[in-house]
Amino acid sequence: MPLLSEEELSRSPRWFPLRFESPESLLMVDLDEEAYGRASFLDERLLREDPPQASCDLRIIAAAALRLTPGAFYIFHIGHVGSTLISRLIGAHESLFSVREPGLLRAFADPAALPSSLTLNSLLILLGRTWHTGQRAVIKATSIVNEAAEVILGGIDRPVAVFVFAKPLNYLRGILAGPNSRVESRLLGPARLRRLQRRIGTDAAPTLKSEGEQVAMSWLSEMTTLHQASARFETRVLWIDFDEFLQDSVLGLNGILRAFGAESSASDIESLVAGPIMRQYSKAPEHAYDAALRREVLASADVQHGAEIKRGLDWLGQMAAANPLVHEVLLGARRRTANGDIRRAF
Repeated sequence: MPLLSEEELSRSPRWFPLRFESPESLLMVDLDEEAYGRASFLDERLLREDPPQASCDLRIIAAAALRLTPGAFYIFHIGHVGSTLISRLIGAHESLFSVREPGLLRAFADPAALPSSLTLNSLLILLGRTWHTGQRAVIKATSIVNEAAEVILGGIDRPVAVFVFAKPLNYLRGILAGPNSRVESRLLGPARLRRLQRRIGTDAAPTLKSEGEQVAMSWLSEMTTLHQASARFETRVLWIDFDEFLQDSVLGLNGILRAFGAESSASDIESLVAGPIMRQYSKAPEHAYDAALRREVLASADVQHGAEIKRGLDWLGQMAAANPLVHEVLLGARRRTANGDIRRAF
């Protein structure tokens, strides 16, 4: 394996920090700009393409970070709400560089479990490297990293972030309509419930009696986390309702680019929205997927999973009636619109 220098690491994003190799070193993989563009997940799945690898001591990582200035933007989301599509659209702008779901960042959702002295600030600075002068990185975190959103937004560089969500009905429809998303929701459920209870009280969440209630709890867990982060940094957060974004993607994308200081002409945005990115399944671009297909999928969930959707919505209603914070989160989700937040915050 090659030995990496702090100068080489600070020069470009070429060497990507993939995972801890030991408590004091990281496994790095060699990626070019095209590889970053292809990847929906910058995690262990990168190894399927067998990229060149190197081991790097954390002292070199820290020294490289000192050479750089923090300045990344962020995308946080509640899972399965179009954040990968938005990330790909953003990455098509010449002044923005999309970094999608770096696996190592997930470790900071539970800092107590970190196996080494790597600091969040050093990692974020490293993930924020770009290929070209004048570019800014836009780091899209995995949903469990929402736990670190307040810490990240509290950085000295005062970063701007987009929070992507769906209203409860469409979230329930979307999760229940997909076999894989249902499996993932079940797997993440226990951790999400613990996170929710830490925020609203250990006795506040009643027993989950159905899949619909479990999915609704997942929505509430992630939305409560983002709601509380947004409350602290309201003027630097742009909320995007994905289904409203799909209704007027030109306006929505224009607002996101403005938030990130990367405005484009109306014709450029219209061309991008009319292009192939909006007609592909963002996590697997070889498959077709567009707004019309999403509407069909959501409608099919009403037919196939209507009873569970109702159970989930009823559970949220009961929670809101019993807990002021849950009521506040639900009220905020109903009031937020893509257009309104764009005009208010930016």
